[in-house]
Amino acid sequence: MAGAPNWLHVETEDDSPKITTLSSCLTLSDVQRDGYVRLLAADISLDETSQEPTATLKVFRGLKLKQEQTLPGIPAAITSLYIDESEPKTPVIAVAIAESVLFYRNLKPYFKYTIPALDSEELEQEVWRKLPVVKTESHPALLDSLKDLEHAKLSRKSQRLLQLSEEEREGFISTHKDSPVGRVGNIVAMCCLKRISSDANPPSHLVLATDTGNILILEPQGFNLVYEGRTCSHETAVPSMISVQGTFEADFCIVVATRNGGVYLLRKSHPEGQEVFKLGTPLTGLLLLPIDQTIIASTMDNRYVCYSKRGKLLYQVALPAPPVCILPLPLTHLGLTLVAIALKGGVVKFYLQRYQVDEFALKETVDAMLYGRMGMEDHVLTLVTQSGEIVVKILRRVSRFEPRPEDLGNRRHRGDQNSIADASILDKPKKSSIFVEQAAREKQQAKATYGSFQVELWRVRHTAARATIDAINSSESTISGDLTHAPVKLSAEVCGSGPAFRLYLTVQNLSTFKMASNLVVLLHADRRHYAIQQTLARLPSVLPGVPLRVDFEVVAVLDSMDKLPPATLNPDNSQIRVMLMKAGQAKPLIAAIVAMPQSEAAY
Repeated sequence: MAGAPNWLHVETEDDSPKITTLSSCLTLSDVQRDGYVRLLAADISLDETSQEPTATLKVFRGLKLKQEQTLPGIPAAITSLYIDESEPKTPVIAVAIAESVLFYRNLKPYFKYTIPALDSEELEQEVWRKLPVVKTESHPALLDSLKDLEHAKLSRKSQRLLQLSEEEREGFISTHKDSPVGRVGNIVAMCCLKRISSDANPPSHLVLATDTGNILILEPQGFNLVYEGRTCSHETAVPSMISVQGTFEADFCIVVATRNGGVYLLRKSHPEGQEVFKLGTPLTGLLLLPIDQTIIASTMDNRYVCYSKRGKLLYQVALPAPPVCILPLPLTHLGLTLVAIALKGGVVKFYLQRYQVDEFALKETVDAMLYGRMGMEDHVLTLVTQSGEIVVKILRRVSRFEPRPEDLGNRRHRGDQNSIADASILDKPKKSSIFVEQAAREKQQAKATYGSFQVELWRVRHTAARATIDAINSSESTISGDLTHAPVKLSAEVCGSGPAFRLYLTVQNLSTFKMASNLVVLLHADRRHYAIQQTLARLPSVLPGVPLRVDFEVVAVLDSMDKLPPATLNPDNSQIRVMLMKAGQAKPLIAAIVAMPQSEAAY
């Protein structure tokens, strides 16, 4: 362990591979479908000798490099998702590069999706129609007209043309004169949105944010856009980070952070973003927590802030160093969601709401973090340092994350200098506190609590059984004695020698003017001795002087070997209880016992 009792440090070999990456370019996936979750990382090469930076998709088993895949560009994000429900489930790796999303299945190219192009300016289209046909001397004037347009609204080939020298422009124009003039945005952020949450690995959709301010949701099974939104109505709001919670089929929320410090909220029913809050400095991290649906952000002015969805500042904490990246740590076995913040200098702090509950320090600054199931372990924290070293820490099964008592006392009584908001904002309600205390008592006294529950359960069962017997015994008669209803008479007749019998019941209305309605006949017998296919029958209205006859099939249960009645059957228990009830009443009108004859053997 490296200075933190809650985390076990995994020792690495000296020759372990090193990578240069970001948190958005790390993911975990069972790519081989063998139950072993592997680490996938986009290693970005910044070698000064090469003309342009390159990237490679690397697959690690544990900390050993097993496979590499050269990427055609620098990715903005990578993620692993399932696109269908077919078995066996095969994950797909999505890599966002420029305006495209590359899909890899079984670590082989599977599909390439390109986001729709935007309409270009009329002036730009007119310039490209003239450039191939006019004389070279007229090119500077046409290019000057392009410079009058906003640079972000120009197509890529126009932007590239303006950067070239006069000698290179002629060849560039002849090469790209027939290519379409379209403005395509770059994908700057990507994450997954589960379609449903009923399965452990449900199919997911991809949420894409472009530098043109568009928020797109891609359904990867058919590669169709199922949602299109805008960060806001301002053209200058360029997304930099996104965070998503919810499911596509039910409801979801998308939080978008822009480069100018604004944070916007989009919903399924509101594709136009609403500004939640705006900070004066750019953000280094953005999270939408799943439990309390609060928005967490870290800023470049050494702050860790929490806002509600309505833009209310809940709390903010001053950090001792600039934050580099943040990461949510859902600890489902503890019922907690922690926030890990990597600070410049190598310190990683863990916060539960506003309270710091843990920390550890590395030798150098952490550039990227990833948390989840890795290998065969469920709670693994992977960190990548500035030098490219991969550090792995495993959460101990006896870990505890609790605020220090002095921190709680300072915030509640004297006020903490690092905390701005009132500490009572996120205090548990009274009912929640009572529930938590009761749950703690049940854990401490589990045996006594279970015994007390069983005693109360049997007491309820005994009371219910005694009340049922009393109600039946008080109604034992062949004529109903309820004066509020028409008096009825019940008679029974058993036909047959066994093992199949036919039980005939005759219901007679003894009233001279009142009709008996809403009557139900219920039969009850010991299942070890008799089998009754239909135990309940709803009777039609019984008119005065017109008897109603119903029949039931009763089959005696015989021994499977000798085809004789069981030895437990005797004249005292060879009975069928018949109850005539009024719909909506618990007490029967008539409760009678029918003595069944001895069944013959079935040879």
